[in-house]
Amino acid sequence: MRVIKKEKKFNEARLIEEIKQLSLATGKFNKSLIINSIGDDCAIFKDKNHILVSSDNITENVHFKLDSYSFLEIGEKSLLVNISDIAAMGGIPRLFTLSLSIPEYVSENEIRQTISGIIKTARKYKVSLVGGNISKSSEFSISVTIIGDYKHDNVVRRFGSKIGDKIFVSGELGNSWMAYYLQSNKKYIYENNPNIRSSDKKLIENFIAKFKLPKPRVKLGRELSAKKLANSLTDISDGLSKDIFNVLDLNHGGKIELDEVPFNKHLKYIANILKIDDFIDNAISFGEDYELLWTAGADKEGEILELSKNTGTKIKKIGYIADKFTGARFFKDGRRYHPKNFTFKHL
Repeated sequence: MRVIKKEKKFNEARLIEEIKQLSLATGKFNKSLIINSIGDDCAIFKDKNHILVSSDNITENVHFKLDSYSFLEIGEKSLLVNISDIAAMGGIPRLFTLSLSIPEYVSENEIRQTISGIIKTARKYKVSLVGGNISKSSEFSISVTIIGDYKHDNVVRRFGSKIGDKIFVSGELGNSWMAYYLQSNKKYIYENNPNIRSSDKKLIENFIAKFKLPKPRVKLGRELSAKKLANSLTDISDGLSKDIFNVLDLNHGGKIELDEVPFNKHLKYIANILKIDDFIDNAISFGEDYELLWTAGADKEGEILELSKNTGTKIKKIGYIADKFTGARFFKDGRRYHPKNFTFKHL
C-alpha cells in the first residue's frame, strides 16, 4: 500500500517551464510543422492536409497501479498507447499535447520522473511535445492528444474487410496480461510455490521487465498502408476477443483459429508451472497488447509474410472473413470455442 505523505505543493509555473525546457529536445524532430507550441493557449502547426488526431488517457487504478509501475514507466506508457493509435491507421506520429491530473500524494519529484518517461518515449519515436495542461485531481491521470499524418490514400480504417479476407496479427498476444498477473501476484506465487527453481524466478522477473510496456508497431503500420496490404486495420488494446469486432462488417463474420494465435513460449511455460489452465481466455481478453490486427485479400498473404522479415516483426495468419455468419467465432482443436473472459478488464 502506498503511504500518502503531506508534501509541499508543487509550483505550476516552474513545472511548466521545466517541461518546456525538456521538450526542446523533441522540437527539432518536426521543426517545419511547428509554428508555436508550449506557452500559449493553443499549439499552432502547419496543416499538411493529411492529419490524424487521436486522444487517450491512462488513469490510476484503472490502467496502472502505483505499486506496480514506476513513475518513469507510467510516463512512457501514457505516450506509447497513443502512438499505437497512429500506427493502427498506418500513419506517422508527429506532435502531442499532454494533460496531467495530479493528486496531493504525488510529489514534484515523482511528476518529474513521469515527465522523463514521456520525453524518453517522445525522443525514441521522434514526436514533439507542443502543449498541455496541469491540474489537481483526486487520482493520478495522464491524457494525451496525439497528431500524426499519412500519405495520400494510404490511411487504413477499421471497417474495410471483405469476404474471403485473411485475418492477421503482429507479435504475440497475452504478454501484457501475464506480465501484469506476475507483477501483481509475485509474493503470493513465491509463497505458494516454495520449490520453484531459481531459473524460473529469473524467467518470471525477465518476463515482467520485457512485457510491462507496449511496443507500438509504427513501422509495420506504415508498410501495410504504403503497400496496400490491409483492407482493415486496428490495434489490440481491449483484447482480441473484443477488438476482432472492430474489423468486421455488420454483414459478415470472422473465424478465428486459436491454435494459430501466437503466444510467447515463455508465457505458455509459466502458465504451465503455475497451473494457470485458462491462460488462453485471459490472453485474448485482457487487452493492452497493442499489437496490430488486420485483414487482407488472400492474394496478399505472401507479401505480408515477407513483410515480417523486412520489419523484424512476427506476423501470423489466424483466421478469415466469412459470409455464412456474423460476428466472431473462435475455434480450438477443430471445435467451436467460447472464451470465458469475453470482456476487456483494465489493470
